[in-house]
Amino acid sequence: MHFRSRWLFLQFTSREVSNRFAGSILGGLWAFVHPLALLLVYGIVFSAVFSVRLPAAAGSSYLVFVAVALWPWLAFQEAVLRGTAAVTANAALVKKVPFAHTLLVYSAVSASFAIHLFGYLIVLVALTLRGDTLHWEAIPVVLLCLLILYVLATGLALLLSAVHVFVRDVEQGLAHFMALLFYLTPVLYGGAMVPEWLRSFMSVNPLAHVFESLRSALIGGNLHMSGYVLLAALFSIAVFLLGRSVFGRASPRFEEAL
Repeated sequence: MHFRSRWLFLQFTSREVSNRFAGSILGGLWAFVHPLALLLVYGIVFSAVFSVRLPAAAGSSYLVFVAVALWPWLAFQEAVLRGTAAVTANAALVKKVPFAHTLLVYSAVSASFAIHLFGYLIVLVALTLRGDTLHWEAIPVVLLCLLILYVLATGLALLLSAVHVFVRDVEQGLAHFMALLFYLTPVLYGGAMVPEWLRSFMSVNPLAHVFESLRSALIGGNLHMSGYVLLAALFSIAVFLLGRSVFGRASPRFEEAL
């Protein structure tokens, strides 16, 4: 990425971040307040109402168990959704100014991760100060899991944003799919809580292995990453390359389609 592209990327990313909170009273605190509200709701519904009990091996309260996975999920989900709409949302710019359209997607994905990971760091520090046991020595494993999520989100956003320019139903369908995927990914529950007959089905989801590894590292101090995480990383790279290829082929036709 040469200097002009880097400058544009930083400008687009900065604009994405500022636009998220323009006119709001709390500003950037929404990156923390909204997920925290979701965490409290999930905690009340699942632990108090449905009386969900974690296995003894989980080694944490249900609130902590969910918290360490919720923020990465929100970053991934928002990155895919906003990245998919990045080109159409900037239609006027695409039609008037010549530049690499991929920068719009990259900035939307990067802004989403930056915003939610800022809130994630606050939560992890707050949990530690509260007395909950988190294994900070496992941060390299956590960062690798987050990188896999970032690459996968970018690849999906590139692929879907290119299709979305020509088929405007993509954004609406994607929102429903992401809601379904949330419950098929072990964010509110752990893999050990899934019935045996469902585990083979769940193992097909690459996100399941990434979130299980992330949680196991932060809560359990497990620095060992299974081969499934490596497969998830390879899958993410493959999706990214596919997304970039499709986006590159479709990009010259964006102006006429928009």
